[in-house]
Amino acid sequence: MNREGLEQELKRLERQIGDLKASEERQRSVEKALRESEERYRSLVKQSSDGVYIFDPETARILEANDQFTKLLGYSEDEIPGLSLYDIVISRKEMIDASIRKVLRDGTYIYGLRHYRHKNGSVIDVEISGTLIHYGEAQVVMVNLRNVTERRKAEEKLRNQAMQLKEQAELLDIAEDAIIVLDMEDRIVFWNAGAEERYGWTKDEVKNQVSYVVLHTVFPEPLIDIKAKLAMVGRWEGELVQKKRSGEEIVVESRLALRRDQKNRPVAIMEINNDITERKQTQIALQRSKEELEARVAARTAELQDANDRLIVELNRRKRIEDMLRKGAERYRNLFVNSPLGIYRVNAEGRILMGNPTLIRMLGYSSFDELVSVGGKRRDYEPSYLRKKIKDRLEKEGRVRGFETKWRKRDKTSIFVRENAKAVRSPDGTLLYYEGTVEDITEQKKAEEKIKSYQKQLRSLASDLSLAEERERRRIATMLHDHIGQILAISKIKLGALAQLIGNDESMNQLKEVRNHIEQAIQYTRSLTFELSPPILYDLGLEAALEWLAEQVREHQRINCMFEADAYPKPVSDEIRIVLFSAVRELLMNVTKHAQANVAKITIRRVNDSITVHVADNGIGFVPSKMSFYRDENKGFGLFSIRERLRHLSGQMEVRSGRGRGTRVILTAPLVIEKQKAGNITNENQDYFGG
Repeated sequence: MNREGLEQELKRLERQIGDLKASEERQRSVEKALRESEERYRSLVKQSSDGVYIFDPETARILEANDQFTKLLGYSEDEIPGLSLYDIVISRKEMIDASIRKVLRDGTYIYGLRHYRHKNGSVIDVEISGTLIHYGEAQVVMVNLRNVTERRKAEEKLRNQAMQLKEQAELLDIAEDAIIVLDMEDRIVFWNAGAEERYGWTKDEVKNQVSYVVLHTVFPEPLIDIKAKLAMVGRWEGELVQKKRSGEEIVVESRLALRRDQKNRPVAIMEINNDITERKQTQIALQRSKEELEARVAARTAELQDANDRLIVELNRRKRIEDMLRKGAERYRNLFVNSPLGIYRVNAEGRILMGNPTLIRMLGYSSFDELVSVGGKRRDYEPSYLRKKIKDRLEKEGRVRGFETKWRKRDKTSIFVRENAKAVRSPDGTLLYYEGTVEDITEQKKAEEKIKSYQKQLRSLASDLSLAEERERRRIATMLHDHIGQILAISKIKLGALAQLIGNDESMNQLKEVRNHIEQAIQYTRSLTFELSPPILYDLGLEAALEWLAEQVREHQRINCMFEADAYPKPVSDEIRIVLFSAVRELLMNVTKHAQANVAKITIRRVNDSITVHVADNGIGFVPSKMSFYRDENKGFGLFSIRERLRHLSGQMEVRSGRGRGTRVILTAPLVIEKQKAGNITNENQDYFGG
């Protein structure tokens, strides 16, 4: 080889040596980068908050693990190499092998939730994922796992709480009272079925609206004062005036309770409203009746005043008892435990599944376990709807509201209760259980019986008052006729005789003038006697007295008052005769003062074993529900007094009227039935004057 060829070969070798050096330099740089990358990777794995471990997919042996993995499963770092997947994963071996094959095939796999075994044998819920990586020259699987045991427990707890809240909400939804929950800005967040039925709005229509704006609530004191009391004592109760969707105004007995969270911060206000409008109206009617009775009795006799005073004392005592019962009602402190209503749940066979403390106390038991222990003695506390009639309604309608019945307590005594119940079914229609609420209305029943007794006393007093008045009228009329009238008549006769003895014209004129005055006094005395107690009522009977009364009205009141009667006998007792005559006279007085009528008619008929008297006019009429419009404000009780007096005598009164259509008042009373009846007499279809 020549020199030139050697030089070229030398240069070629030098270039190869340079390339080798450059290649070695690049390799060292790559190895350094790999080492730095591996160090960073190991540091990240070491410091990870999740557990990380690497295992050999062929043997399932664990090769390496970070600190979080050892803490999670309770092993030390030295024990890791002796473990395999079969030691820590709670699953069948074939399932574990299938998962390994899947990650080898796909390169990565998200396993989701798995159960791992702690060193002490306990089970840990984890979420894991696996990735196929290179470990030196071999392929291994790196697994990342996260402990979700506490999270799973929290989720389970939340599910249980949600289920409890749902059950409590369903129980509240069947309550008859309106139950509303407000946030701290008075917006509605809960509106039960009782509130929907009471006010007319659905829960979707009122949600997030301000409660007192929707219901036009009128508070008995400033709202700011009520909220201040709630903040101090946690509850408030009183009477509110509210409006329904229809515009009807109602009075409710309201109870408010402040709810706080676990940090004692106020979060909501629970409002429970019970409609007491009818009770308030009853109280007002009783108060009005009492006041009218007091005024009439005070104007008559001291004996009736004493009776009225006793009645007032009894009414006040009853009111105090009602106030004590209302104030003694248990306050609502939560949605279930302290409910004033008994709440229960029973299965289809009648065995009790749940009962609140109120129900247990109501039935006379000391605990729920004692109530359950009665076992087959369900008859002692069995809900009424398990009887066939109520059970059929539940099968047909799904629920029963306001059913009143008797329950037997543990000591065999009985109580009156009002029930609301419903049947709870699964989505496929299978009956799960019955549940409902129970309200003890024993005292309410007693109060209603007392009210009936007071009403009976009122009717008796009104009748006695009418008879006493008529007796007094007759006594005064007798005195006027027998004493004053006779004295005046004798005086007139003697003056006439004296006039014949006097010849002086001047004295004669004076005697005639005195005699004329006496004549006028006699006429006034006779007229007053007839007005107080017409003798015709006792001498000729009721029909003749009513005909005379019609003539008096026609003559003195400028009203064309007509009288009509049938030809059938109408034997009545003295008491009924006096009451009917007084009632007709009082009705005609009302016609002359209030009706603005120019025609009136009195019609008397016999209908079977009763006597009916119609008093009709063509006046302006009135609304019968507002009876105070058609009565004498200064004398008598008006229509109320007439109705009560007739009721006491087994009679009745019916009012037919309307504005602009005149008025007809129909009085009915029993006859004194003869021993030998010729047959029933019916004149009910006779034509009468009026609308």
